[in-house]
Amino acid sequence: MHRIGAVLWARGETRNRSVRMNLLGRQHLLACGMTAALAAGVAGCAGATTTGSTVTGSTLTIYSSEPAQIAGTRQAQDVLAAEHLALDQAGGQVGHFKIKLSALHGGKVSDNARTAIEDTSTIAYLGEIPQHASADSLGITNAQDVLQVTPFDTALELTQTTPALSGAPTIYYESLKTYGRTFGRVVPANDTEAVAQVREMAAVHVARLYVTDDGGPYGKAVAAAVRSDAAKQSIPVTEGDGTVAKVRASGADAVFLGASDATAAARLFDAIAADNPKTKLFGPTGLDTPAFAGAISAAAQRNTYISSPGFLPADLTQAGRKFIADFRAAEGRDPVQSAIFGYEAMALVLDVLRRTGATTPSLAGNRSDVVKEFFNTKNRASVLGTYSVNQNGDISIAPYVFSHFKLSTLVPFVAVQGN
Repeated sequence: MHRIGAVLWARGETRNRSVRMNLLGRQHLLACGMTAALAAGVAGCAGATTTGSTVTGSTLTIYSSEPAQIAGTRQAQDVLAAEHLALDQAGGQVGHFKIKLSALHGGKVSDNARTAIEDTSTIAYLGEIPQHASADSLGITNAQDVLQVTPFDTALELTQTTPALSGAPTIYYESLKTYGRTFGRVVPANDTEAVAQVREMAAVHVARLYVTDDGGPYGKAVAAAVRSDAAKQSIPVTEGDGTVAKVRASGADAVFLGASDATAAARLFDAIAADNPKTKLFGPTGLDTPAFAGAISAAAQRNTYISSPGFLPADLTQAGRKFIADFRAAEGRDPVQSAIFGYEAMALVLDVLRRTGATTPSLAGNRSDVVKEFFNTKNRASVLGTYSVNQNGDISIAPYVFSHFKLSTLVPFVAVQGN
């Protein structure tokens, strides 16, 4: 395990223990839900009470998660506004069902998911924006057979195997044997981000790469993917701890850091830039944040390349350009890069509900049928372009942009495909 110091290691161990405790708690919640289904009113058990997996009534609720770590940010505001826009444009209705969007502000990720499953009208959950945050919610929604679609969590360990994390992705799915997978995304997973990263490294003539990570599941997984793809492209790679001495000794002219901790990442990039100002510094979606931009030094900014799912204006589809115009008309400003994925998350769920109830309208209220239809998404024309969803819940397109710093702000400058 490669780390940025002992503090991050301890932080990662604390998070791992937290994940294990959350899983145990969710297993108890599931057990309670099963008991309640057999004998209503058992003390200490709380959860959704549906007829089987069918939502009763004429209203279907879609929850949108905005946990405390991003509450009030421009990104959270724009993603939610885009989700509302998609629902408004659909008339707030699918068949004979009224569709309600309920936003969850400020709680923990796990609390947001529990609120959703306790609502008997819930049909879907538009999940997390921060990287790897879905690890704390997808087990909860999976335990109640609720479709969860993330608009921006690219963490590959949630849907794919990775040498960086034993047991992934099955360790995250609480009721895999009962319901299969109920989680997917409209944003590409960062195995494709690794491909885009290596392509950009080749474009800027990286001769030797040093790969490190922050010790967390997200950082380790994306770093392992970059290391693998760099080797495939015959870029010599050294892997090691995040220290200036190790980077210098490797002879690398570029560093990739798998991380989402803005402060620690900025500290490492600053130190490397101070040691050798010519070293190119690469980071993934987890560092495409105002917090990272505000923490990194001007010296390190000069050679920093940060990737993130998205589009340059010239690369948008016609539907994508219409989304930008419609968002601007509704909100009085241009959306952030990630907002288009929020729009598509809602638009896709609504399309899934329409398809599910196409022949038998009441099936749009059946959670199991909705999940199955999500995974049946093929050749969908959307604001992102045309894509399909595979058996892992990942989409078939991989649009990325790389950003440089301009006046201490990350600004996209080039589009790179990850597939």
